[in-house]
Amino acid sequence: MKFALPLLLALAAVPLHAGLWDRDRPKDDALPSVLDVITGRYDEYPASYYQSRGQRLAGVLDKLPDPAPGAELTAEQVSQIAEALPVMDDLAVALFRQGEFARAIILLDRKNRLSETIRADRTATAKQQSYRATANKAACLAARARLTPGTPDLRDARDLLAAVVKEDPYNSDAQWSLVELDWLLSGPAYVAGIDPLFPNLLGLSEASFRGERNEAALARNNVSGCIAYLTRRIAYEGAESADLMYALSLALALSGRNEEAVLAWLKLCEMIDNGAASAVADAPAARGLKRLMGVHLGAIYERDAAEKLYSELRSQAEGWRQGRLKYMERKLQAGKHPDTEPAFWAGWSPTQPGVPAPGKPEPETNTGISTTLLIGGIAGLVLVLCVLMVFTVLLGRNKASHPSVDEI
Repeated sequence: MKFALPLLLALAAVPLHAGLWDRDRPKDDALPSVLDVITGRYDEYPASYYQSRGQRLAGVLDKLPDPAPGAELTAEQVSQIAEALPVMDDLAVALFRQGEFARAIILLDRKNRLSETIRADRTATAKQQSYRATANKAACLAARARLTPGTPDLRDARDLLAAVVKEDPYNSDAQWSLVELDWLLSGPAYVAGIDPLFPNLLGLSEASFRGERNEAALARNNVSGCIAYLTRRIAYEGAESADLMYALSLALALSGRNEEAVLAWLKLCEMIDNGAASAVADAPAARGLKRLMGVHLGAIYERDAAEKLYSELRSQAEGWRQGRLKYMERKLQAGKHPDTEPAFWAGWSPTQPGVPAPGKPEPETNTGISTTLLIGGIAGLVLVLCVLMVFTVLLGRNKASHPSVDEI
């Protein structure tokens, strides 16, 4: 990856991220931590979430005007279209999440046409919204290409992003997405003995790891900002591919974040054990792939401790994830949705999965004996025993006053 110097400086200064855009896209300062990305503790939404959003927004967009190119628009129509453009992204991404790529692409093409109709009146809005439509369309094409290899979708996605970069060479968003697509289209292949480091989308080699490992090492190898890109790519787009997690482990190790690099490799091993594969041709089978993707770590000291820590963190993250999904599904089944229900998350506590937040307790279920009842029961039992003891003593004395037959 050889970039012009101005672009390198821009990439080093600007947070980088992937292509999808909708209302759920986290801001740069709200991205999950690298540790949360590795362990899986980041926002995830069930299918019903997107189905509900899609049904609602489809009705809204049905009322949107669709003027012919060059038609004269009223001020009201311009405002109506400008307000609807982000809504079209929300619907397109909802379709994307459900695998309905063709419908999403048709909708995004319509959005691009509508953006052009207001460009003269709302230039900045039209330009921004057109870019987001293009980024979403490229994401749809790339995702569809993974399901149907051999189609022109991947190259079409690459061409869309290349056009964006040509028009705006400092667009780091498109630049990093383009790097990933270029790598996939280059047909990466593993050849034993060429370089100890397994092929990766960051273009790093064994030589990249010579010298001090710190943030400056990322800039030295022209990959500044890649950790933020990979974080968003994995967490927001749900793209948990082996190659992306491998790239994250490489970048963390290169920047001197060794503990996190090891944890990312352990997550990678888990993914491979669960069937994840690399896009690199001629990659070895699971055991060999895990070994090659760990070469950059060298000798892993305290491996047992690292595996124990990873297991604990993964378990905690999975509990958090399951609790959050169950909470959402319960609310969604009741006809509520975060888009239209301001208090949707009022009962959710991020620190305690599935437990209502303070001040919003759920009705308690009486599953045990209260302390008061228990103490009262014990006191009553003691009183009964005392009465029986007194009665027994008196009865004994009464029997002693009457002589037996032998005594007579």
